[in-house]
Amino acid sequence: MNAKQLIASGMAALMLAGGIFGNSVQTQAGTAIDEYTAVMENMQTEYIQVDDLAYRAGKFSLKSIQVDETYQLSESVWADQGSDYYFSLLSTEEKKLYLNLKKQADRYMTGTEQFQMTEVNRNGENVPVYILPLVSFEGLSTIQMKKVFYCFMFENPQYYFIRNSVIYSETTNMMTVGLYKVFSDGNTRAEYTRRFAEQLQIWEEQVNAVQTPVEKELLIHKIVCDYVTYNETMEVGDPDDKQMSQSCISAVLFEKKTVCAGYAQLFTLLCGRSGIECVTVTSPGHAWNKVRMGNIWYNVDATWNDCRGDDTFLNVSDEELLAADSELQEHVLSDEWAGIAPSCTDVFDAQAANLADIQSNITAPDAVVGEIALVNEQAGKLNVSFVPMDGCDGYMVQYASNGAMLPADKADIETSSFVIEGLKSGKAYYVRVRPYRWNSKGEKLYGTFSKKVKETVL
Repeated sequence: MNAKQLIASGMAALMLAGGIFGNSVQTQAGTAIDEYTAVMENMQTEYIQVDDLAYRAGKFSLKSIQVDETYQLSESVWADQGSDYYFSLLSTEEKKLYLNLKKQADRYMTGTEQFQMTEVNRNGENVPVYILPLVSFEGLSTIQMKKVFYCFMFENPQYYFIRNSVIYSETTNMMTVGLYKVFSDGNTRAEYTRRFAEQLQIWEEQVNAVQTPVEKELLIHKIVCDYVTYNETMEVGDPDDKQMSQSCISAVLFEKKTVCAGYAQLFTLLCGRSGIECVTVTSPGHAWNKVRMGNIWYNVDATWNDCRGDDTFLNVSDEELLAADSELQEHVLSDEWAGIAPSCTDVFDAQAANLADIQSNITAPDAVVGEIALVNEQAGKLNVSFVPMDGCDGYMVQYASNGAMLPADKADIETSSFVIEGLKSGKAYYVRVRPYRWNSKGEKLYGTFSKKVKETVL
């Protein structure tokens, strides 16, 4: 009996007859729980804490191997392949870490630079590991840093070379992410990226040939289940994860075999490329999807559906999905998703699901900065201050010597105060402020300007 049959027989023993639309899925004790346990996965992130990190050659300290932070995600075709739902829920400092991780990953995705290496102690043995260039999580707690990594990894399946592994130092507040060795050579990786993109383009064209959101989702689900085979021999407990079980690349290339993480990440990626909002979520032993159709969230478990040979767990509520669990609680979310994963409370309605998903995760701030105070205590300087706003990542301060604000100088800041310098004494200046919010490509979405205020400079 193969893995698909094992899971199918296990779930068959756990399920009673019931339709997917409108009827909760019921469970009962079954004798196949032990069989299902044999193919349960390890979805735990590997966290390795060190005092400091060194480059493999021993020449560079942790802080000296960071890459140029001026890299622009807006210039990359890969930067908007995933969702931005998790990103939209992060604080400003958390977004900075997320965007820095994304920049480092995107550089490797679009370039041919060799992976960097370091050495860590794993179970008493020093082993080499391939890593992203290091980034700082200064200003964040370790718990916040881990949350950001989880959101980044499962929201960006396009970066197929990333492992579910983090190496970090609380001494220096620096962290990095583990990478798969097979993609370490830049030219080799470029060829894999080309083949990866080629296959994704074929599927995208197929999905875009159908009309409605429900039809697109059904086709994506069919593509994933038809194309991918569950790998019953994949060693998901391998700390080096040589078979890339947590990446969708294991489902797209190589033997086209994967485990639940590969199913979920591929489903997320294809939905994102087709304009359907979709995220991956995990329990300690399983991964599946939450998809937003017509502004309503539903669960999709492509792994379980493929192993059953049907679509029982396509667009179901949390209640329906949890009712199908065994004592192993396969769909009880890991603690990392508390307050992040969307709730799925509605029974599927095909008509509602085909409505336009007008909700946008990230928009420009709609509130306007209130009263602006200008204080002039030194020649050529203006102190600008205002009440900080919730729900924005920073502000643009614009100033000019004429009411038309043409021409005008500007500065982007993250605090609610700023000192304008280099002004001409005896001249009046106009100042106005507008808030901005980052999107998941690091671009700033600006809101509306405040009213102008005027002050003559000493």
